[in-house]
Amino acid sequence: MNIFFIEMEHHNLQWQIKLVEDGHTVYTNQDVSPKYLKTFDINSLSDLPYRIFAEKQFKSEIATLSNNLPLSLIETFEEIIEKYKIDLVINTWPTFNSIIHQKDFGIDIISASPEAVKLETEKIFAKQFAHHCGIKIPKLLQKGKDHRELNVETLPSQFIIKPSMFWHSSKVCLDKAILEIHPETLGFAPPEFGLDYFCEEYIKGYETNISYIMSNGKWAFTFSEHCDESKAKLINGLGPTAWFTDTIIEELSPEIDKQVRDGVVEYLNQAAKLGGTYEGSITQMLGEDGELYFIENNCRPYVNNSFPLPLGGDEYLDAFRNNPQKIGDCFTGRKFPKLVLQNGKEYPVHLHEKYNIAHPTNIEIINDKYIVNPHNTSANGVVVVFEDEINMDFVNEVEKESDFKAYWGE
Repeated sequence: MNIFFIEMEHHNLQWQIKLVEDGHTVYTNQDVSPKYLKTFDINSLSDLPYRIFAEKQFKSEIATLSNNLPLSLIETFEEIIEKYKIDLVINTWPTFNSIIHQKDFGIDIISASPEAVKLETEKIFAKQFAHHCGIKIPKLLQKGKDHRELNVETLPSQFIIKPSMFWHSSKVCLDKAILEIHPETLGFAPPEFGLDYFCEEYIKGYETNISYIMSNGKWAFTFSEHCDESKAKLINGLGPTAWFTDTIIEELSPEIDKQVRDGVVEYLNQAAKLGGTYEGSITQMLGEDGELYFIENNCRPYVNNSFPLPLGGDEYLDAFRNNPQKIGDCFTGRKFPKLVLQNGKEYPVHLHEKYNIAHPTNIEIINDKYIVNPHNTSANGVVVVFEDEINMDFVNEVEKESDFKAYWGE
């Protein structure tokens, strides 16, 4: 088959590699690392680049901001299908749902449903949905029609602000004084745009993530972990721009893991009724009071996803569509520890082959060198996912051959 992945920053690299191994021709709209992708026989298309169309939403000639992409992309999408003789589309870019579901394109498409994708893209809907399913939610502090008119005086020193219906990252405010002095640091959108917003209490605690596969009414858990992404969402704009920079990613204890899984069963049962086939992850904060609080649900893989695929490409595709529990069973009793390697630029990719470790993403080949994040100087690391245990021989050799260092915490 000719398979086209429409994705954000490298959602599906390992799946693509496996599908190529099974004899398929694989295309992706990721166009910032075409040479690196070609080493895996993955074809990078510039016809539908994610970054360009994401940026176009913010150009001055656009009258309003919307989660709906320009309808002109329907014609672009049809041209791609015809030009590359696409048999199957796998869409993991949430806002491209606004194109995918416009009409019957006459080919097989795997994607979240329009209703399910709102669990990520419309944060006020997501909050209400979680509350309806019995999950505790942070206290609502303020809401309004224009985030530029945020009433800072009535808010506590620390809070979270989220766009209500526009798909954008939340912002973490650890000291509201910075907004009183520099209100422009909020940074949801260019100054000419005002967004519906709401503020909620800042829950101190331990951030948890539980991943799952959703397949047309059936679902299964995959893996859980602790990962604090707040540094990349700080409102002062001085934090890293990549979720993994200066981050420790670790397994949950058996007790917390059970609490996390038990707490979202009803949520996933209700989400299954919304339809669609996709991978997702639910983030909750384990508060100092021992309760779990809903933070967000991403209806897609995480960006720069380097998680090794537990099955072959075709086998995974079949299970993804028809039997998600088969994928879930691959994670039972298994450990997949992650480690961030950072503070370098030229990366020794060959060591992944030497030690049989899943290849990282966010790399491009420039002047015959494997360069990490060449287009983003503040995201200078990679996430390496191991099977069973962290391979310290690999880590030591990476550190010996390059400037990269493992991040073990401050």
